[in-house]
Amino acid sequence: MKKTKIKDIIFYLIVFGAIALLIAVALIAAFKSGPAALKLPFIAGVVYFIGAGAGLFAIYRLNILTKINRTVFIILLILVAVIPRLVWNWYIQTQPFSDFLHLYNYGVNASQGDFKGFADFYAVFPFKIGFGMILAGLFSIFGSGLWTIKIFNILLSLALVLIIYAGGKMLYGEKAGRVASLLCALWPAQIMYTSAIASEHVFLVLFTGAVLLTLYFVKKYTYKNHDFWNGNMMLLAAGFITALAQLIRPMAMIMLPVFAVFILLYKRYRADNFTSFALGIKSIVLFIAVYFAVVNLVNLPIQKATGVDITKSDSGFNLMIGTNSKADGMFNNEDFSLIKKNNFDFEKVQKEAKDIAFSRIKNDPVGFAKLALRKYKIQWGDENYGYYWSTISSQDSKAENAVKSHPRIFYGVSQLFYILIILMAVCTCFYTLKEKRYDSLIILMIFGGLLLSYTFLEVQSRYHMPVIPLLIVFGTGFLEAGKRYEI
Repeated sequence: MKKTKIKDIIFYLIVFGAIALLIAVALIAAFKSGPAALKLPFIAGVVYFIGAGAGLFAIYRLNILTKINRTVFIILLILVAVIPRLVWNWYIQTQPFSDFLHLYNYGVNASQGDFKGFADFYAVFPFKIGFGMILAGLFSIFGSGLWTIKIFNILLSLALVLIIYAGGKMLYGEKAGRVASLLCALWPAQIMYTSAIASEHVFLVLFTGAVLLTLYFVKKYTYKNHDFWNGNMMLLAAGFITALAQLIRPMAMIMLPVFAVFILLYKRYRADNFTSFALGIKSIVLFIAVYFAVVNLVNLPIQKATGVDITKSDSGFNLMIGTNSKADGMFNNEDFSLIKKNNFDFEKVQKEAKDIAFSRIKNDPVGFAKLALRKYKIQWGDENYGYYWSTISSQDSKAENAVKSHPRIFYGVSQLFYILIILMAVCTCFYTLKEKRYDSLIILMIFGGLLLSYTFLEVQSRYHMPVIPLLIVFGTGFLEAGKRYEI
């Protein structure tokens, strides 16, 4: 009885905490970042809420999608996912820029056999090698033209949409799957962002797939009898995909503690208490073991070719950036100069950066608290990264000039979509409370964990991008009262 009570207290704390944070995000996006981007008064936030509310009502009440034949729906979904991205990429010729240019150049160099032809500061950010190797593989087969990457990004977007459909259907039913996948296909910021040479496109597919596969494991092996081997292949796949995602962007490892906590507190098998606990420990060990095995095995040939250990990961440098009050916790040349000062030595840079970061927090805790609030607005209040990164280095064709002449339209549509997704997630939180859907905690813990980490780390609005597909799937939960899991 006591254990169940503690479990439920944690459940309510997480869900109510998520409701508070999501409402805060919606308010900031509607009344601060949204009006500021459009250069409109504060009251414009009301228009955002009215628009998002109307969208929410339409999604809840209309059942048009469920009346379409499944095969026809899938065909239409593919077209909706592909055509807007093709059109955007055809007319918006985004050129490699800033960090995206470094990635592109390394992909070209590596495709020609120069595996050490990366920017010198990559020694401090080993994970960048992972995406560079993917580009090298693409370039070696299809050539290094920009359309190679554009088509690759569009195909990844399509894969993400189909994964969202399968995930939404699995968790909450057919209507939820269809609504979630259509929303993902129409995600404005992601449509525009496909023209950028960014690692997020690969990461979104891998990370979202790993999370949903984990949720499938939780669902399937709750109702069925278990023996020692059941579900192991699924765990192997989830750990494998999580490891690949980590090698692209070093934030996928948040799945390890989230998975462990959920399995220990909420996963129950049709077995006696001891057997259930043993199966839970086995699941955690297997997931983590596969994760580390894959990370290290993939690293062997890459380290041999590049001289860089891509398993290295340390948050020291990002922590230093994230505690720079003058730069609002964003990238700045002052902190970046530390890399060259320490001769691109990973350990030295990370150690000194960590010391600087802790010193900043210790010497001015009140200032850091104020900085955290400003960072929260930057990280979670703005959905305009797609338009920004797509147009900042585009050309000067008639179409591109027309797009760049009307930023308010693209900012407004992106922000309205974002607020809609947040409000849907809030609705599903209340549904989660009503139905006591423990499985929802996996997505909510990921959201909360990332929000907490970016309180301290470097922020950019695009860094919240990996959470959006999960919130889209989660946000459709209130549409169909799915069968409650017995956990």
